[in-house]
Amino acid sequence: MPVENIDLGKMHDAHEVLCKFAFEIKELHRGYSDRVLRIDLDKNEVTILPVTQQMKDLWTGGKGFDLWLMFREINKDTKWDSHENPLCFSSGPLGGTTSFPGSGKTIVTSISPLTHSVIDCNVGGFFGPFLKFAGFDALVLVGKAREETIIFIDAVDKKITIEKAPEESIDSHVLVEELTEMYAEDDLDKRNIAVVSAGRGAQHVRMGVLNFSFWDWRRQVARMKQAGRGGVGTVFRNKNLKALVIKNRDITPAWRIEENKVAKWISPKKISIQCDGEIAELDAIIERWANDPEYVIEMMQDIQDRFRHISTTALDRLQAKTGTPNAYLYHIATFYKAFSLEEKGETIIQVCLGTTCHVKGAAKILDAFERELDIKAGQTTKDKKYSLEAVACLGACSIAPVVKMGEEVFGNLGAKDVVKLLGKTNEKGSKEDE
Repeated sequence: MPVENIDLGKMHDAHEVLCKFAFEIKELHRGYSDRVLRIDLDKNEVTILPVTQQMKDLWTGGKGFDLWLMFREINKDTKWDSHENPLCFSSGPLGGTTSFPGSGKTIVTSISPLTHSVIDCNVGGFFGPFLKFAGFDALVLVGKAREETIIFIDAVDKKITIEKAPEESIDSHVLVEELTEMYAEDDLDKRNIAVVSAGRGAQHVRMGVLNFSFWDWRRQVARMKQAGRGGVGTVFRNKNLKALVIKNRDITPAWRIEENKVAKWISPKKISIQCDGEIAELDAIIERWANDPEYVIEMMQDIQDRFRHISTTALDRLQAKTGTPNAYLYHIATFYKAFSLEEKGETIIQVCLGTTCHVKGAAKILDAFERELDIKAGQTTKDKKYSLEAVACLGACSIAPVVKMGEEVFGNLGAKDVVKLLGKTNEKGSKEDE
């Protein structure tokens, strides 16, 4: 049944709050909040545990906290379906530190119903960062709820509730849409909701997966990534959990909604044709590589450097002199980020929007560049001085958020730094060591 046909208000009214726990946001220091959230479903109890220096020394960045916490809960007789078998969630160093690349992972540890031993698995999405931004390095779930239950971690109102949830679907693909709609204040707020669920199948097999939702702004729907090793989803459902929901406190900038960037790359607004004098230069570049088709990429690099783009004329000359099919040349010209079918500016500005940069405010930096240059990402200023690009990674996650201007890399930036970068690019917040 489509979500729009479901009475979400009635569904929410059917919830019975079994426990309500208030907490304060704790800012991260070098990537740590120095505390762990523990939720006991047997007692409907929420407590906060400390992160010790010993934990930090043994598990650099927190990427093994889940295993450490598990050993605090289990004993030699613990089975996968024992009440004390925990589900331990750790975002490790990936939820907001500046020391490690690859933000977005959550590590989940439990005793497996398949192997009867400790297993762990990891999954992408934003649950891990959201947990970090709420001020927790890890989460431990123990016990079993008596009835179908939802745990809601609300970093906006700074409260955690354990709630009976009799009406929501068990099937994850429906459940995540219901809960995303239920807990979001508006359409933009849906990006701040992450739902963990297991689905109906996990009730009947011992290899059930955990589903971690994230909001897909392009499709305007909640989608899922899976943590699939060892039956962690089966453990989740055995605890009578329908869902674990976290709501981020809106420190992550909004996703940018715009036309498909790929379409811009492969369909230039202006077809570039070069004159006779430039054709002679094109031929000279190709001949420097002996017209050898094995070096067409190198030829295209030289052409891009000289003319700041790969024109239709250049592609035609490459085809004529090397015998390389136009389709293959066109594929190269549109596949590699270094090439452009339209003339780029003298200085190319690349703003990283990868996960690590994104969660630290890269979208605001891109907005500031667009505002100051009066262009959108993928465009070039009228005076051909600057081209602005949004890229997936610049390989400098340790100093996120990162901007590259020409050959210079600047890190640890904020939107306020954009004016200074444009005015005097050698005054940088930080530069990646070469």
